[in-house]
Amino acid sequence: MLTVNNITFRYNTNSPFLINDFSFTAKKGDIVSVQGDSGTGKTTLLNIICGVIPKVFTGELTGTIHHDNIDISELSLPEVAPRISLLMQHPDNQLFFPTVEQELAFAPENLKVPVKDITLRIDEVLSRLNIENLKYKETTLLSFGQKKLITLASIITLSPEVYLLDEPFAGLSQEYIELISNEIKTQSENGKMIFVADHTEDIVQFANKTIEMGMLNEKH
Repeated sequence: MLTVNNITFRYNTNSPFLINDFSFTAKKGDIVSVQGDSGTGKTTLLNIICGVIPKVFTGELTGTIHHDNIDISELSLPEVAPRISLLMQHPDNQLFFPTVEQELAFAPENLKVPVKDITLRIDEVLSRLNIENLKYKETTLLSFGQKKLITLASIITLSPEVYLLDEPFAGLSQEYIELISNEIKTQSENGKMIFVADHTEDIVQFANKTIEMGMLNEKH
């Protein structure tokens, strides 16, 4: 269970509230569509849920977020990641290793997952995303779409309970959109909670919950 309680946020005293007294609950298997135009706070909300705000980006934040009754404000970002992981809009911000295999192995290695299980996780996700041919490729040589798939795969190999996907379909071909959509459905069927921030209709068709950002910055 992920519980967002009475979240209010703005970046500074001179800026308007992006989120005003917002509460929300997600349970295992939920696919949550976070809808709104650019600038309405979709990325901000995801950053708050995973603790990037206020741990990296500061602002005026009140309210609490609990995952399985654990207050995430009491955890460091490395402690939050195995529970709640964020896929950023720009994949270059999340690629750190020379090869795809190294990138996908990093998070489970940090969790001391056995080597044979890491290899299995990597091979399974590359197969599901139909990118087995990229396993030994250099990350700097990947196309934008391939980088997006690899950053998503790196989160899947970590296997968090909550996925926060920020504009996962932006700039992708229909083939890649379908691959990511199918993976979202698979993760949901496996009991994961998935939040997808998007301003298109690509996710709405199979999400079972929706957050309209335009309603979160209204004054009460």
